[in-house]
Amino acid sequence: MSKIFTNPAQNVTLTISEDKLSAWLTIHKSGKLIDEQDILDLIDEAGIKFGFEDALRHIRTNNLQKEFDQPFPIAMCKAGTETPTPRYYFDMAAARRFDPIIEAANVARLTCVEEGTVLADLSESIFATQSSIYNVVGEMIVSGEKQAEYAQSIAGKNVTYDSEKGRFISTSAGYIGMDEDGIISIYDTLIINGNVEGIQDLRTPVDLLVKGNVLRSFLAVQGNISVEGDVQFSGINCAGNLSVGGVITFCRQKGLEVLGDLSCGNIRHSKILIKGTLNCGNIEGSEVVGEAGVFLPENAGIIHSTVQSAKRIEAGFVGEVESGSEVNLEITISPFLKYLLMQLTRELVHAKQSANQTMIQDLSSQISTCEKELDNELNNFLNRDVSEPAGIRIAEDVHPYVHIRIQKHEYQIRKHQTGLSIDEKN
Repeated sequence: MSKIFTNPAQNVTLTISEDKLSAWLTIHKSGKLIDEQDILDLIDEAGIKFGFEDALRHIRTNNLQKEFDQPFPIAMCKAGTETPTPRYYFDMAAARRFDPIIEAANVARLTCVEEGTVLADLSESIFATQSSIYNVVGEMIVSGEKQAEYAQSIAGKNVTYDSEKGRFISTSAGYIGMDEDGIISIYDTLIINGNVEGIQDLRTPVDLLVKGNVLRSFLAVQGNISVEGDVQFSGINCAGNLSVGGVITFCRQKGLEVLGDLSCGNIRHSKILIKGTLNCGNIEGSEVVGEAGVFLPENAGIIHSTVQSAKRIEAGFVGEVESGSEVNLEITISPFLKYLLMQLTRELVHAKQSANQTMIQDLSSQISTCEKELDNELNNFLNRDVSEPAGIRIAEDVHPYVHIRIQKHEYQIRKHQTGLSIDEKN
């Protein structure tokens, strides 16, 4: 609704339009003298601050005559009518070329953005359109509905539009892509069709899907990893969950370090460190830590291996008939951190021997953090829920020689037996 202001003599009326983009003055024919101060007072009362020059320009352009009882403009502003133009803060050509299906050797060439990165901003070009910044009463003009609608139409996956600041922001780490319609997306998964072979340092902060095998390679991934085939003669650092459709074999040198869960087929001659749970087939000739639990089906077993957990170890069988191989099963406080601490300490010794001060400082910091986390785990253990005790369960054959340790209690299995179930003692 328009706002109307009238002077005390009732012979001058000032009207502000509903959209506040113009103000109109009407001088009524009354026979009374017009007081200039009355007009200034009305302008002040109405709070008109902008648009005076544009109104004069409009009067001159249209050759308007001021007549009694006919409103004429004293202030005018122009709202933008054109589609807002984004200003991009990334390489548009590279974004249009980006394809999440990529060759393993090309991953290192990609540029990744972090979560919270400003990708673009959106504002109407007031200089190009000769639009006003403010309305006649000094409020900033925003083409709200039009701008919001356009912004939402080009904000794709993992991109949000901050309407207050007019910015497009990434909601996930990943790689920028733009389609033919100008839609901006952040891709948080890379797909490799085929094997990853002979790649010694494949690093990415996003999820990785390998539609093949990982062979003689090293992967460091901040997200989840899914390998449809086997992992052989390789090392993997995974900050999320790792899923391997096939087997893990001969991964002892660098080993696998997983901060989430690991699911896979058989594990043979490998070193595997898991913060979460392990679900797998046979474990043979390997060192395995599954902090939150190690679970094998009843038709799978542990052969000539060392397996540790803070919670549960469950398998179908242990050892082999007349093989004489040794199996070590242990329930202990945070074996993941203990193993990691031992590994870091070993690396620190080597760093001191080579007098690498940068590496010494970095490793010392990591060891300090690891020790604090281990202290926290000890406190958690002391305050644990004893109604769900940790323990070891073997469903079928237990072949000697088996060494079992559950916290401070040790057990030796020197002859064959069927089934085994031992829980921690309070």
